[in-house]
Amino acid sequence: MKKQLFWIFLFFIFIAGRVYSQTNYVATAPASVTPGSDNTLVGVGAGNLNMTGASNLFIGRGTGTLNVAGTQNAFLGTSAGNKNSSGQNNAFIGFSAGTSNTTGNNNTFIGSGSGYTNSVGYNNVFTGYRSGYFNSTGNNNAFYGTGAGYSNTQGGDNTFVGSDAGGGNTIGLSNVFVGSLSGVANTEGIENTFVGAQTGLSNTTGSYNTFLGTLSGKSNTVGLNNIFLGHSAGFSNTSGNQNVFVGIQTGRNNTTGIANIFLGFAAGYTNTTGASNTFIGNGAGYQNSEGGSNTFIGANAGTSNTTGNGDIFIGALAGGNNSTGSSNLFLGFAAGYNNNGSANVFLGNGSGNTNSTGSNNIFVGGNAGLRNNDGLRNVFVGDGTGQYNANGNRNVFIGAGAGSPSTAPNLINAVAIGTDAQVTASNALILGNNVNVGIGNTAPNAKLELTSSTSGLSGLRLTNLTNTVSTTLVNQTKFLTVNAQGDVVLGSTTGSGARLAVEDDGLWKTANNNIQNTNEGGVIIGSGIQQTPAGYRLYVSEGILTEKVKVAVKTTGDWSDKVFGSAYKLRSLNQVEKYVKANQHLPGIPSAEQVVREGIDVGKMDAKLLEKVEELTLYMIQLKKDNELLRKKTKMMEKQINVLQRHNIN
Repeated sequence: MKKQLFWIFLFFIFIAGRVYSQTNYVATAPASVTPGSDNTLVGVGAGNLNMTGASNLFIGRGTGTLNVAGTQNAFLGTSAGNKNSSGQNNAFIGFSAGTSNTTGNNNTFIGSGSGYTNSVGYNNVFTGYRSGYFNSTGNNNAFYGTGAGYSNTQGGDNTFVGSDAGGGNTIGLSNVFVGSLSGVANTEGIENTFVGAQTGLSNTTGSYNTFLGTLSGKSNTVGLNNIFLGHSAGFSNTSGNQNVFVGIQTGRNNTTGIANIFLGFAAGYTNTTGASNTFIGNGAGYQNSEGGSNTFIGANAGTSNTTGNGDIFIGALAGGNNSTGSSNLFLGFAAGYNNNGSANVFLGNGSGNTNSTGSNNIFVGGNAGLRNNDGLRNVFVGDGTGQYNANGNRNVFIGAGAGSPSTAPNLINAVAIGTDAQVTASNALILGNNVNVGIGNTAPNAKLELTSSTSGLSGLRLTNLTNTVSTTLVNQTKFLTVNAQGDVVLGSTTGSGARLAVEDDGLWKTANNNIQNTNEGGVIIGSGIQQTPAGYRLYVSEGILTEKVKVAVKTTGDWSDKVFGSAYKLRSLNQVEKYVKANQHLPGIPSAEQVVREGIDVGKMDAKLLEKVEELTLYMIQLKKDNELLRKKTKMMEKQINVLQRHNIN
């Protein structure tokens, strides 16, 4: 039966057509008297005005009716390519497909009304009922699905796949919409990629977005440079920019927040305007609304954060209940779980777990600062350190278990260093738990052992207890000294068995109630002494302050009484004057250079100075005698003058 219908159909075509050119097969006669060649025209009005076009296939009523010079076109369906004049290499299949195309080339329109308005657009592929319906000049577009790219007019390089995908696009460029209603409202947005039913549903002018997953970026209108991957990811985003949401319902309520990265189921779910956040992990930053510049990594990390800023929570449940605390760093499972304080650093599972409003704390180690509540500026380093601190401030606990007991939870400025070291009072420092402390050594044998790098020095200095400080106790017979091993022991001058400090090095001995050196040299007190001339036993720098100094003189010859002796030769003043002019100092007195070089002997200098005083005395006695003689002579002269004056008058 089918074969019979086929032959009847061919016979009908044969008897209905009239041949005007040897190479044309015409079922409908063209109007031109000089029709093109190699055309196939089937249908009322098909290629009716064809003149020079060649190698065209027009099948259907009104197909290619206005074609003049168009070549290598295939129009199938009523009114398909109806207005094509010179367009080439087009394939229009379906009722009114490419109806308005005039000069557009290399287009493929499949589906009723597809590419209906296209006039000069080229390199387009529209497949589906009314797909690319209003496209006029848009180029290089691919629309697949009923109504896909329906409103596109001038937009180019777009790919819309799915019912009504990109249905509202007008001039948007380089978009890829895959899925029913994906990018349906897009008008001018460019370089977007929407994959999934209703993805980017409300996008109008937003550009450079990538939405993958049903309903992802559904509310986005003008947001730019966003990547939403997962069912409902970035669902409410409208104008937020530069966001990356990966995971089902990640950033679902984000509206205007920018530069956020949410990775994991419901991560950043409640975020609306928070910006520059990074949430990685299921439920991470779930309730964050306006907090910005946060980094939450781990399941439910920072899940309760709302407005806290600049926080870094790494680990499952880290900062889980933090809502408003800012500038915190929590690393470890449940670290800082109940925190609302700011500027804290908690490193270790459970560290700072109970902290609520305490700020500026550093807790390092598992359960470090576990019960800290409102304490401020504490530093706890070590597993379980500061476990019982509640409201204490400015404490430093270093070492596993170091801290304060449960009976002292509120200490201030306390320090405990060492495993299990415990401090029970504020403003106190505890080193270790029943340990020896060594400074300058590696194996201390006492509670505190100091090893100085300089022999003869203990390495211990008491700044406010120097030899210039007046003694607190006097007339005591006990004192501190050291034994042969360097241990500090209590000594006594009353025969307790301890040796005197002055005897320990063998350079000193006691003589009655005095201390006497046993060596042949002298004693130097102070620094900076460069010269130690022979004949002296004590050298002191920077001077000696005393209320009484008595200098002994061995013989009378060392003193200056000799000046008054008859055998003493006293220089005349003329001789002294000449000497002073020549030497710039008195005879018998050392020069300044000699004093600097050799110093002065106080006893001898006093004798010399007295000698000069006695010489002055002798000079004064001589001057007195001379004055008396002059006075007598003056009186005699006055008498003689008076006698002469009376004689002259008479």
